[in-house]
Amino acid sequence: MVCKKHTGTKSMQKRRIKSRGRGRGAAIVESAAALAMLLPVLIMIMFAILEVSYAYLIKNCMAEGAREAARNLAIAYGQDHTVANDRTKQESRSFDKVRISSMIASSAQFDNPVFQATADPPVVTVTVRYTSGLNGLPTFPHPDPLNLGSTFQISHTATYRLQ
Repeated sequence: MVCKKHTGTKSMQKRRIKSRGRGRGAAIVESAAALAMLLPVLIMIMFAILEVSYAYLIKNCMAEGAREAARNLAIAYGQDHTVANDRTKQESRSFDKVRISSMIASSAQFDNPVFQATADPPVVTVTVRYTSGLNGLPTFPHPDPLNLGSTFQISHTATYRLQ
């Protein structure tokens, strides 16, 4: 009688082992299928995060360049008031000095500054633009699956008090 019970448990154990093995194979196939479906989504999310962070970097660089150009123009205006009406003086005394690698590559990126000498306090306002692919700038976004690069532009305006 002991032998029969013992034999019965061995056959039960064999059946359990066989059924466990079949479940493991199915779990591996299901995991692979889930990974195949989720991997493209994860890659797209990572791409979006990288592009948004690069746009934020461009915006911060435009803000820094606009502040620096406005400050330089305010100093130049304090030394020579004719700088307000002469674009070549503005470029040579301010815009040509402002360069940020792959962000601000040309004085043409700056709009004409607005001098408000009669305001209280007197100020100068400068706007700088990042236009994708122009003035030697890299295209953004890159790669461009939605074809946004031709119209993509980031700008920033800074105001500085005249001295």
